[in-house]
Amino acid sequence: MPSETITLAALDGRPLAATIHSPEGPPRAALVVLGALGVPRRYYASFAASLTGRGVAVLTFDYRGNAGSRTVPLRKDPATLLDWAQLDASAAIDLALARWGEVPVWGLGHSFGGQAIGLSPRGLDLAGAIVVAAGSGDLDLYPPALRRRFRVGLGVLLPLLSATLGYVPGRVGVGQDLPSGVMRQWARWCLTPDYARGALGRDATFFHRITAPMFFYDFTDDTYAPARPSAALRGWYERAQVTHKTIAPADLGVAAIGHFGGFRSGLAEPVWREIADAVLGEPRPLHPRPDREQPASDAPAYTP
Repeated sequence: MPSETITLAALDGRPLAATIHSPEGPPRAALVVLGALGVPRRYYASFAASLTGRGVAVLTFDYRGNAGSRTVPLRKDPATLLDWAQLDASAAIDLALARWGEVPVWGLGHSFGGQAIGLSPRGLDLAGAIVVAAGSGDLDLYPPALRRRFRVGLGVLLPLLSATLGYVPGRVGVGQDLPSGVMRQWARWCLTPDYARGALGRDATFFHRITAPMFFYDFTDDTYAPARPSAALRGWYERAQVTHKTIAPADLGVAAIGHFGGFRSGLAEPVWREIADAVLGEPRPLHPRPDREQPASDAPAYTP
């Protein structure tokens, strides 16, 4: 299916790299992909191609300071995580609504993207949302072993690297090299009870105002978004029409899925088909909240 690389202007005018994936005929629906922390938009290309084959137009983009949207030196980039949600994700949703407003426009949030839907006021304009492998970053919700590891990384290693290098290198486990402001804000939120809602204040966010249908997918071997943080994030969307499904690797006939496997070609196509069904208004039966909540494990089987 055809794709087009464009420059998307964030709400403050900053240029962002984006790709429009178009179906062969008129779109039946549209989807804006809000990606994970440190993940470039190209990672979602196979997923986007799968949906265009069902008649869904897809917009992918890179947040400022990440991948193709690195337009200033990282050491001088003032970007924050809230900029990603309120300036970048908002502009992407605006573009999708302007281009495909005659059909339902949905959002898909992977990891941080699932949080960005409720941090952006444009989340209220979506016809619905898909949230994959996302949770609250509140470290108190994590199993003890993971909590200790993340506290050392976020409280010690990240500030040291940020002060020394002026940015945070992707090789420490965050994918791409990222601006210090993004990572410092993420660390502050993770170390604050109730994560972003605790740091910003509930009424400064939009989670509790969204009423559209939302479909949540969690994976049992995801150590970045295990059961308790995932359940907490779903709870923030308290007025949404929430449907939830937890998937184990065995359900897909694979050894591991983890935090990123939901968008790997050849692994998660059954999930992609369900997502397309939901966006097109043809959802298959899932397990509504609170069924199939999974207990958190102190010894995760797989770390992505």
